[in-house]
Amino acid sequence: MRANLARHGRRLLVCQARTAPSCAVYATPARRRSIAPRPVSYTNFERTFLSGLFQKPPREVRQPEYEPGWLQIMVWRSHMLDNVRPPPRRELFELWKKLMQSKFATGMPLNSTQTLQCRRLLEYLAVVPDKKQDCKMLTLADLTIARQVLLQNEPIERTQHHLDFAKALYTVWLSGDYTKTPKAAEQQWIHLVKAMCLYGGSREALQMLYEKWEQPEYAVYLNQDVHLVETVARGLAREGCEAELVELVEYAENHNVPYDLKIQAVMVEFFAERDRVTETKHWFSKPLSGSIPRAPTYRTVAAFAMRNNLQEWATSIFRELGESQPRKIHWNVLLEGILITGKSLAEVDIVMSHMVDRKGEISPDTSTINGLLRVASTQRNEVLGEDILALAAKRGLAPNGETHLILLGLRLGTSNLVGAREAYNQVRHMRPWTNETKPHLFAEFRKMVNEYLVALAAQKQPDFKLISSMLEAVEEDRMRLEPSTVAALCLRFLENDQHFDVMDILSIYSFLYSESEREVIQTAFVSFCLDPSTSTNRAWGAYQLLHQYFQDTSFERRVELMNAFFQRKRPDMASHVFGHMRAHRNKSFHPKMETYITCLEGIARYPDQDGLDMVHNMLKMDTTLQPSTKLYTALMLAYASCGQPLIALDYWQQITQSREGPSYATLEAIFWTLEKKTGGHTQAREIWDRMERMDLEIPPSVYNAYIGAIAGSGNEKEVRGLIMKMASVVGSEPDAMTLGIAYNSLPGQPLQKGFQEWAKGRYPDIWAELMKVGRRMDEYSLCQFKIERVMKA
Repeated sequence: MRANLARHGRRLLVCQARTAPSCAVYATPARRRSIAPRPVSYTNFERTFLSGLFQKPPREVRQPEYEPGWLQIMVWRSHMLDNVRPPPRRELFELWKKLMQSKFATGMPLNSTQTLQCRRLLEYLAVVPDKKQDCKMLTLADLTIARQVLLQNEPIERTQHHLDFAKALYTVWLSGDYTKTPKAAEQQWIHLVKAMCLYGGSREALQMLYEKWEQPEYAVYLNQDVHLVETVARGLAREGCEAELVELVEYAENHNVPYDLKIQAVMVEFFAERDRVTETKHWFSKPLSGSIPRAPTYRTVAAFAMRNNLQEWATSIFRELGESQPRKIHWNVLLEGILITGKSLAEVDIVMSHMVDRKGEISPDTSTINGLLRVASTQRNEVLGEDILALAAKRGLAPNGETHLILLGLRLGTSNLVGAREAYNQVRHMRPWTNETKPHLFAEFRKMVNEYLVALAAQKQPDFKLISSMLEAVEEDRMRLEPSTVAALCLRFLENDQHFDVMDILSIYSFLYSESEREVIQTAFVSFCLDPSTSTNRAWGAYQLLHQYFQDTSFERRVELMNAFFQRKRPDMASHVFGHMRAHRNKSFHPKMETYITCLEGIARYPDQDGLDMVHNMLKMDTTLQPSTKLYTALMLAYASCGQPLIALDYWQQITQSREGPSYATLEAIFWTLEKKTGGHTQAREIWDRMERMDLEIPPSVYNAYIGAIAGSGNEKEVRGLIMKMASVVGSEPDAMTLGIAYNSLPGQPLQKGFQEWAKGRYPDIWAELMKVGRRMDEYSLCQFKIERVMKA
């Protein structure tokens, strides 16, 4: 113990004695710390058997969750890409049924990635195999359930993959030998048209409609229960195809399809949303073949009139509606219109007392109140919402589950999270979507839950206990969280170091998303890692989760993350990111020549011997790359930085013997390497003499590196001469970088002191500029200017 203490004490004294006086002011003084007396510790005897018996078990990592059959379908696809024997056809048929039955039962739509792979699987199963193999073929039930999932489940994404899948289903049905029921061909054509309109192919569906318009067997579906004209018109409106939409409606009128309530609703909504006053008035006032417009159309007109200062026009419309003694659903929207157009709730109360239809007096009910509350929610007017609730209480109308659902939206719109919590609890208790007539309320509730979770995550001090309880309820209700919601929650969990919660939420939801939806979460994780305010420890934890759950993270983002860890001065972490790219099973994610060079340049700037060995070993095993001067230069820089200049010189020899030869960056690198090698000035002069004989145009950066190589061997007087004749060699005077490189390279305090006195007298302005950079002491207690000397290959 005494010898060890003496050894460390001597090392401390030697370091203090070698400290340069000119640099002592830049050294951080050691702070005096009061050493508190160590408390007396008493030995605490424990029964280790019992303590281990009652110890809380470690938390288990939740396994990723996939929809039935989906994981096996992805495995099948990977086998096909790798030219590996796929699973038996009977097994693939079962996987198809499992996935489609699960989608049909849960109401979850096919995302774009699932649609792409299901189309490929459909085309694979539709091919007639060899007679010697299993000849099981797709049945009509297999096609029907897939079509039902495509048409009946409300889509979240509308992509070309969905359109291709719908066309593939139609093609397989046409080419198969299925039971031909009456009008089967027409029915399958109708399904295709609906799918095209639902997923963004309305223009193509319109052409299909025109082609069949004159055929009697198809014309009957244009304006009956199927009403294909409205279906195509709604699709065109959704896609913003104004010219085609107007043309379709005019064409329909000229070909015995009247302008009715359904088409009016599409046209008025399309132009009202765009605040097109003339067109909206035209399509609303256009004569109808039937009764008065739909209630939602009146609601659209009221909001449109309020935005465009057309209250008088809307008031006359609603007055005419009230005088016609309409049904109760129209009276409800009339009351909503009064509020939307800026009238007071007192006027609503007066009109509410005079509602009559052709059968007699009409009394308001809870649905009436809910309609008024939706107006307050849209306007984000919490005071109006409270007044409406008071009006309901005065009339003896009790709120129902839908009322609390609307209140939840109102509270979220006004950032009243306390009131939102109460409304949320009421909605979950009453569950209004269980009513057979209102299953659509579940989708509305799902949207609000996502908004609520995002709002909770955005708080300065989130209530993580409430968030966790809500996530449990979301899982219990089998509710889908949006990718943006998952991203927001994961970031807050990461900021709070709750990695297990991040893993849980990613295990449940990340594998349910499509490729484009997964990119939303990836972007959030990458931004978190790249944010300078994020600690390195948390950035590394986020990257590990990203690597674990998102193997499809793009190559460009991986390179960006690698560079970010180099900037954090963690070459070990950056090397691991590089290693993950090299180990990826997809060859498109493997490092390219530029990636190797970038990584080696990073190691050259922030030395890491273990990382260099790993990257170099991977380079040796990479048969896809042909070494180049730039790659050898990067290796030279990396090895020189890691204290192995002799190995770096081996690459200089390979460069000089190659057909490509050295570049200016290589020359700068070799001089930088010789600066770090004992006696490197001799070889540096030889290289310089060769350059002079070749009459090369020398850039200042190469000349500065040569000065550093000469200074590295202690030739201080020769360095002075090189600096003074710099203008005649490179055509520019020395700058602060030149003096800083020379000073930093000199191996000793006396040499540095002498150079400082000379430079300060010879180049006072440049030296003053250099002094602004600041100095520090290196591991050898030598003064070093804090110049940024970035070496590139």
